[in-house]
Amino acid sequence: MKINNILMCVLCLALVLLSGCRKGPQVLPPNMENKPVEDANTMVIYECNERLFAEQDAFKTIEAYIPTLKDMGVDVLWLMPIHPRGADEKAIGSPYCVQNYRAIDPAFGTMADLQQLVATAHKNDMRVILDWIANHTSWDNAWVKTHPDWYQGPQTADEQAWSDVTFLNYSIQAVCDTMQECMLYWVDNADIDGFRCDYAGGAPLDFWKSVNQEIKSRKQNALMLAETSDARHYAAGFNLLYSWSFMYAVEGLYSGSGTFGALLSANTSEYNSTPADGERMRYITTHDESATHAPASFYRTAEGELSAFCLTAFMAGVPMIYSSQELGYLNTINFFNYNIMDFASDNPTRNALKSILSAYHSTAHLRGGIRNTGSLNAKVPYIEYSADGETMIVICNTANSEQEVKYPMKHQGHTVTDLLHNEQLTLGTTAVLAPYEYRIYKH
Repeated sequence: MKINNILMCVLCLALVLLSGCRKGPQVLPPNMENKPVEDANTMVIYECNERLFAEQDAFKTIEAYIPTLKDMGVDVLWLMPIHPRGADEKAIGSPYCVQNYRAIDPAFGTMADLQQLVATAHKNDMRVILDWIANHTSWDNAWVKTHPDWYQGPQTADEQAWSDVTFLNYSIQAVCDTMQECMLYWVDNADIDGFRCDYAGGAPLDFWKSVNQEIKSRKQNALMLAETSDARHYAAGFNLLYSWSFMYAVEGLYSGSGTFGALLSANTSEYNSTPADGERMRYITTHDESATHAPASFYRTAEGELSAFCLTAFMAGVPMIYSSQELGYLNTINFFNYNIMDFASDNPTRNALKSILSAYHSTAHLRGGIRNTGSLNAKVPYIEYSADGETMIVICNTANSEQEVKYPMKHQGHTVTDLLHNEQLTLGTTAVLAPYEYRIYKH
């Protein structure tokens, strides 16, 4: 026993000596813990309104635009509804009034054209998602006659206002099964990568859970976006939800009716209900918003819209661009009608967006770090990120007037990289920002 004890002591002493000599990572105090930084997301979504591109063969025109979108920094192409619209006496021309879930509006092209568009997107490392309207159909959809029991009457004030459509009854299993089959049809036949699900709250969570599981069993990287702020949809398999309160706060800040504090509050409120594996889509306008409110009413100029987008993209979430935004178009857009725009020509607003998105893509490691926010004055908020010894600062003038500001003291005198212009400079004490000017520095 004594010999065993002596041997044990010798072994323990040797282990202690070895561990003392072993070279390894230094144990740091908790507030200095050297842990890896998890990169923030780099996804950028482009909402594509086909009726802005061409009155015939829109798919081909959009396909030709894909390399430009890729160059701008987009990696998800969201096609607004591709299906034939209702054409009966109740129809009002809405693309969200679906006549046939397995057909394509002839003005956009054919199945072969869509397949080619998707193939071109994939070659450019872009995913394609379709707008999907699961909760109602047009009155001349064939199901109205062949399966009248699949429908219910108007249930809410919104539904009563939408007299051009009739609402499906998801308490009937055949409705759930058939709608799921229709969605899978596009995944299987057109290689679609997911869906933006219109009025997602109009169909039950159990239906969405089944659909999301089936789609993701076919495509592991499928992207499912729900048009809702209801966080219960994350558990049903959605990757992204909408951020209406954040958009309204951005509009308020740039129109002068709101504050940066209100924007921060909206951001915190939305992310308090967002799980770690979920995200919020962030935007400064959408097809719905620009149909009723011209971007100019909030942002006044293309530069104002760019400033608002910059602040939105770097706050949090997944930024989304609505087609026409990259052209600096500031009027309302009735998405029921054609409004053909010049997407082929070079455009300074698109070039500016490209610079913002280049900075966004290259700073994921920083945006996954420690974030601080503040204001240089009442009109000029800033966002600061730090990680692994690097710091970036995003400064946005939200006013249509020059603003003289003082840089935070800890940034004064630093040699920084201007990520928008790819040049180095030394920060002084103060700066004068042009109307709606935004700056992104890293040091």
